[in-house]
Amino acid sequence: MLIITGIVTPKWLLGQPIITNENNITEFFVPTVGLSNRCIRKAQDGNSCTPFSFYGLTTDSTIYPTPWKAAMFFLSLSAAIQFSTVLAGIFACCVQSVFKKSVISLAGATQSLGGLFGVVGLLLYPWGWGSQKVKRLCGENSEPYLPGDCSLGWAFFVAATGVAQIFLASALSKSADKAANSDKVQFQMDDGKQLICIA
Repeated sequence: MLIITGIVTPKWLLGQPIITNENNITEFFVPTVGLSNRCIRKAQDGNSCTPFSFYGLTTDSTIYPTPWKAAMFFLSLSAAIQFSTVLAGIFACCVQSVFKKSVISLAGATQSLGGLFGVVGLLLYPWGWGSQKVKRLCGENSEPYLPGDCSLGWAFFVAATGVAQIFLASALSKSADKAANSDKVQFQMDDGKQLICIA
């Protein structure tokens, strides 16, 4: 859920604050850009948050930078893999092994693979900071991995936290597999018990 929240939120890069004072009303606005959407201030509409990936991954690279397309692909793939491990966990109640491998250890290995895809996605995002879209927001000093006048927003850290939790879950699967295959569990299974709670 954290990765998906990061993907859909336009708070990956924060531009310089815009302060306007009209009719003794001071307004504060920070333009932002995400993986596939942005929030800018338009004179006629006020604040406007819109997607710029109108045709998905086939959108022109001048509008939707290629590294961001790749980051979107890898982060989405990571989230899809995590969803599949949740489904596998539900079915693990009925099946303990697949191809003589524990379902728990297979889920852990699959989560590790999904975590690697997430890391690749997070590393690809800053590569797009040299694009014209980012230069308009962050100034001409922005280059790949150097955000210029911008700063990282909270959505990037939310996605990074999601990826870190993937690796934590993968590490916990090793101890869960060890506990599920303990002698205590095997004795209870031999006695005919189907649902065993390990304390």
